[in-house]
Amino acid sequence: MSPPVDESLQIDPRALRSQLQARKGEIAGSHRAGAGGFATCVALTRMMDDALVAACRSLPHGAMNSIALLALGGYGRCELSPHSDIDIMVLCPKGGARDAAAEAATAVLHYLWDAGIDVGHSVRTVDEAIALCGVTFDSWASMLESRFLFGDAALADELYDGMRGAIRDGSPRWCIEAVFGDVAARHERFGTSVKLLEPNIKKSAGGLRDMHAAFWLHRGTDPAYFTRCDALECATKHFLDRLRADAVLDPAEHEAAVRALEFLLRVRHEMHFRRESQHDTLEYALQSDVAEAIGIRAAPPLEPVEVFMHQYYVHARTAHRLLQRTGQRFRELVEPPRAQGRAGTRLGTAFILYEDALTADGALAAFTDPVQVLEAYALSAEHEVPADLRLRGLLERGAELFRAKHAGDSRLGAQFRRILRTHRVAATLHEMNDADILPRYIPEFGALVAFFQHNVYHYYTADEHTLIAIANAERLREKQGVLHEVFRNIPRKEILYAAILLHDIGKPRGVADHEVTGVAIAAEILRRMEMEDAVADVSFLVRNHLVMEQTAFRRNVHDPDTLKEFAGRFPRPELLDYLYVLTYADLAALNTTVWTDWKDAMLRELYQRTAEVLRRNLRGAAIDEFHRERREEAAGSVVEALAGQLPRERIEAHLDGIPDASYLALFSEEEILEHIRKADDPQPLAVLFARPAAYTEITVIARDAPFALSKFCAVLAANDANIFDANIFTRDDGIVIDRFRVTDAATRGELEQARCEKIEADLRKVVEGGLDIDHLFREHARKWKRRPKAPAGGAIRTDVRFEENPRFTIIDVYAPDAVGFLYRVTEAMSRLGVDIYFAKIATRVDGIVDAFYTLDRNGRQITAPAAREAIREKLLETINALARERLARTT
Repeated sequence: MSPPVDESLQIDPRALRSQLQARKGEIAGSHRAGAGGFATCVALTRMMDDALVAACRSLPHGAMNSIALLALGGYGRCELSPHSDIDIMVLCPKGGARDAAAEAATAVLHYLWDAGIDVGHSVRTVDEAIALCGVTFDSWASMLESRFLFGDAALADELYDGMRGAIRDGSPRWCIEAVFGDVAARHERFGTSVKLLEPNIKKSAGGLRDMHAAFWLHRGTDPAYFTRCDALECATKHFLDRLRADAVLDPAEHEAAVRALEFLLRVRHEMHFRRESQHDTLEYALQSDVAEAIGIRAAPPLEPVEVFMHQYYVHARTAHRLLQRTGQRFRELVEPPRAQGRAGTRLGTAFILYEDALTADGALAAFTDPVQVLEAYALSAEHEVPADLRLRGLLERGAELFRAKHAGDSRLGAQFRRILRTHRVAATLHEMNDADILPRYIPEFGALVAFFQHNVYHYYTADEHTLIAIANAERLREKQGVLHEVFRNIPRKEILYAAILLHDIGKPRGVADHEVTGVAIAAEILRRMEMEDAVADVSFLVRNHLVMEQTAFRRNVHDPDTLKEFAGRFPRPELLDYLYVLTYADLAALNTTVWTDWKDAMLRELYQRTAEVLRRNLRGAAIDEFHRERREEAAGSVVEALAGQLPRERIEAHLDGIPDASYLALFSEEEILEHIRKADDPQPLAVLFARPAAYTEITVIARDAPFALSKFCAVLAANDANIFDANIFTRDDGIVIDRFRVTDAATRGELEQARCEKIEADLRKVVEGGLDIDHLFREHARKWKRRPKAPAGGAIRTDVRFEENPRFTIIDVYAPDAVGFLYRVTEAMSRLGVDIYFAKIATRVDGIVDAFYTLDRNGRQITAPAAREAIREKLLETINALARERLARTT
């Protein structure tokens, strides 16, 4: 029978348009007031049903008697979101009546289009519709979800009887392979992980489509699940209830799945309402707004957006596991059988090993001991093959065997240690995590599951990041270069893998100082696993897992004092090898853009310099002497190489005037030759350009003057050259040699030639006094008003810190990235009488982390508390002013 309709709906399509807009506004109000995801779906579906019925009533009396209108897809499932597609099928009789039916359908569609409703439609006979089975899966799947709306109910009954017969009599293989093929293609395009920074809430792994896939598998292969969707209730919810009634899901699994479905629908509703379009990607910039709109509150130390995303990942994981769990028996139906006559190798009493997979003995119906579960994973890892589908299902069901009382079971520890000693650690631990076994065996790791930091620097949840980091380390086995050699020579790789597995274990108790709090947690876990001999080394690596990155990217690694401090941390030289690989693996697992060639070079340089110091067992003054000798060797090599082109005295004077050893390390002999020639040129400025990779290097050579550095930075910023790295050198006669690594602010690539020429011209004008910096920036600000930028993440650190150094005062500046940041900060320092002798500029994807080696105007360190506080206040004032300007440009 036809669904109930709103008798008050007017027939005129323009009036209907107004009524629909009003009703949609009411539904949006109810949603914002807290209506659940299911309730909003039903309200939107009822609204659309009423519109369809009104359209049918606009036809002459009797015109609908020979056709039936069916809702398809999400509309058929009663799971509409505010801007979902509206798809219908017009079912018509065979023969000559089809023309009249098609004419009636066309009239209905025109009415809907006039009312502002964009409808996708198809016109089919019953035979044509049923013929789609086994041929076109998308169309067949949409019909599996169909719901009768209006017209000839007998014709609809004929269709449903025919579909049920096709499902009963047909082979399930076509539907199963089509569903899993669709899942694979969708995940490949929209994300195979449920723990992405910006997931597609419908199509990424763990999205709504995973639940729909489970729905199609059952409904498309089993007539018992092919029940009509006539009622106004969410069909996927009804399907989950049926799984519970059939004991496919236990009560806890059913409750979790229903909550996940409602959460995902409610979030999708908010995204559609907010963006006023079919917007299904939960973008970073949208997450805070959605969290606030659906009433998520903070749970200190987590901000509302972090609580929200944690909930999303938990629910997405539930949706994804529902598909894995219920899809298991369907996969087994289509899995290619083992080749006849191909015998496997029996491993113990429970397992059989084939060339490409590990399986369980056919007589094994379920595991009864958690040791068997970990033994299966250990065998899979040792033989470097995955578990087959049947064994995977047994393992997933075995997760419930793990209890708190098993935490210190020595037998479990022995099996886990076996895994850490194999060549398949990452894949095995990932499979254990997906099956909920890793967090059950290590409850502290369970706190990392779905743990989310809301910044674009961390692209994955903490558990996913950790497992990707282990995979990064393992892949070094097949790579070339220094990292490969270091990894290959690590004597106990299980210590490395344990350290990576536990390096962020303290984060759920507070991100700040997690490297400190994580030490005791990691030690306790290792003791439970009976890895006492690894506690000291893993504790050291967990405590110091951030230090190598911070030193390489924020300090002058050619400064003997930096090397003294860093090398002094290592009780044994081989721990440097472990830390080097861990640091690489950790950084490369943050997101796809963090690890770059120049970061690789900086980290490698710190490793090699430190390794030599540790191998020679150098300490204190011996490190100073080592540095002095190395610099003299490098300088002598440059002098010899350039002596045929310049007098030795000029070369030596130039190098002696820049005592910082990093100068010789950063520039080639050809570049140094050019520096000397340009520095001796009477012209007030020289600018050199190079394009060594997907960025541009700009070296500015000029005579030092007040605000010189800030002016250079201003010109670069005003020409949309984004500075992501800078090295500042001042020769003792006042010549500055400043090298900037920049990218185009819009394209993030190298600068065009025309832009380089404009930069050089502007630099000359500024140095010669012919171009006012304030005027330059006013023009630039007007241009950027027309270029809205994505808002910065709220979790970005803003701070100014001072660090002691025997020769300089190091000022660390943390801030959100902003146009002209370096110009404003260096200008503020100059006004405060602070001279910059070396700078390490690191514009990360989530903000600025800059380090300045400074002295006051008299060449003394800045030690007075009052002076430091004045500098800190002025720099924070500058950072906050930049933030206000950024906000003004984006509103």
